Amino acid sequence: MNTIENQKLKLKETTLIGDWIPRKVVKEFFGYGNTKMASFARDYDIRVSKVGKRVFYSYSDILRLLEEESLL
Repeated sequence: MNTIENQKLKLKETTLIGDWIPRKVVKEFFGYGNTKMASFARDYDIRVSKVGKRVFYSYSDILRLLEEESLL
């Protein structure tokens, strides 16, 4: 397995909790700021779960978004 695949696997293992991914990871992946993240779930119909002060997004909903927006 090459280094890039190892990094992807490591990221997935450390950030996914079941089907949920932390807001911070989603924010960094898309390069969004706090303002855009406030409307992200509503704009793209992404399920959200909040536990205390932590916000999580549905990983499968984000994958669906990427597939729908695919140019191929």
